[in-house]
Amino acid sequence: MSDRKFEYGDRVRHATRPEWGIGLVVKTELLSTNGRQAQRLAVRFPNDGLKTISTAHAELELITDDVVASVPDGEASPLGGWDKMQESEWLGEVAQRKVREVMVGLSERVRDPFRPVEERLRACLDLFRFDRTGRGLVEWAVAQSGLDDPLSRFTRHELELLFDEWATNRQQHLQQLFSQAPSDPQLMSRLLSAAPPAAQASVRRLTAGR
Repeated sequence: MSDRKFEYGDRVRHATRPEWGIGLVVKTELLSTNGRQAQRLAVRFPNDGLKTISTAHAELELITDDVVASVPDGEASPLGGWDKMQESEWLGEVAQRKVREVMVGLSERVRDPFRPVEERLRACLDLFRFDRTGRGLVEWAVAQSGLDDPLSRFTRHELELLFDEWATNRQQHLQQLFSQAPSDPQLMSRLLSAAPPAAQASVRRLTAGR
């Protein structure tokens, strides 16, 4: 939940849907949810159009010019400018390794040990919304890199190889979280009911031998 009050014209990023890109708030209104004041926002995202979002449920990050201006060119993205270094530069090998680490890594929402295992499991299941085909691959690359146009920095083949490695990490981490989660059929039913079909299929494979 976002406690910040947003205004018309604010630029925001949706924490759980970074592939939407940085959106523009075009309308705000107050609402009350469970006795707490929140906002209903209309946000236009470059990669997914107009969305209506309640701050009572969504995690929104305010993007300011100060934040962008306070870091060197390129470092506002998860890649931190490493993707701009050429192989001929003396840091080229290090840069390639850093870029690969970013592209195949899982988000803090999934890995943070201080978050409840149920929350991490839900976030991991949600990652199965990304697939290797067409739009799914590009959306995944936007979410991982923070680049508006990942195909301007990577070839399709490079993205496919990186995605395959990331997907392996995703599956291994899901298995790890699944082993940590309490044996509660109602919990699993609740999590899976909101999970993408690919996540449901993956869990079925994990539980097939149990």
